[in-house]
Amino acid sequence: MEFSLIKTCSITGLFLYFLIGKLCLMCVWPTKIEEKQFFFVISLYVVHLITYIIVNAFYFICYESKSKYISQAKIEQKPWPWDGKDSKVWNQMKSLFWKNVFINQFIMIGVAYGSSCIKLDTRFDQSFPTVFEISWQILVFGVIEDVLFYFSHRLLHTPYFYGKVHKVHHIYNITVSWSAEFAHPLEYILGNLIPVIAGPILLGSQTHMITILVFVGLATHKTLSDHSGFNFVWDVYQYLPLTTHSEFHSKHHSLNTGNYSSTFTYLDDLLGTTIKK
Repeated sequence: MEFSLIKTCSITGLFLYFLIGKLCLMCVWPTKIEEKQFFFVISLYVVHLITYIIVNAFYFICYESKSKYISQAKIEQKPWPWDGKDSKVWNQMKSLFWKNVFINQFIMIGVAYGSSCIKLDTRFDQSFPTVFEISWQILVFGVIEDVLFYFSHRLLHTPYFYGKVHKVHHIYNITVSWSAEFAHPLEYILGNLIPVIAGPILLGSQTHMITILVFVGLATHKTLSDHSGFNFVWDVYQYLPLTTHSEFHSKHHSLNTGNYSSTFTYLDDLLGTTIKK
């Protein structure tokens, strides 16, 4: 009974996010947007950045907490990267992380601008989307993102690309939230940014900009959650059918193979790359 209640509340919370996200954006939505390309790029960047800061702040509190409840939600019984490492090694990892974050800000803006140059017929007007429209389009975005991510991720695990590119991300063999976007610039473009922006660009005029922003917030939260190293009982992704979650991705980092999907599990299942144990 308790499990069923938590599951119901968790899934309900996802749709409440769609509704609240829509309403918050409607409250600040300009009556007229003349510089659509500029608005597209900046709003994507701002929503991502705000989500990134808030979610990482939450997980930072969890990492610092001595709560037994939070400790029980930890997936891997290994020390966090800052525990059990030589302080010099950890300081080098921190320095590399901040350099990576700084560079990725410019890459993100560049990819958003580039995609808007290719095609930008997204709706920006006052014909705001319904929660139903947001829901089915985010599902489509998720499928497109997952296909592109899966195959780019498989490519990054080939010997050449792993050694040259993907090894950077796997410095964290036990995941923490902020390691989600810690990646080589080429991987960040191919595996993180293009899969997320592809769906909105392909759907074009069927999609309102508000739907895209709600999706970007959700996608940012999911990748941080999947890399958090925690599997909290309220994590909605573990309750959705055929959907990846933190424990699924943690196994990938722990074993350095398999579980290549980002959103759904069916490609791993069909292509035999699901980690069974």
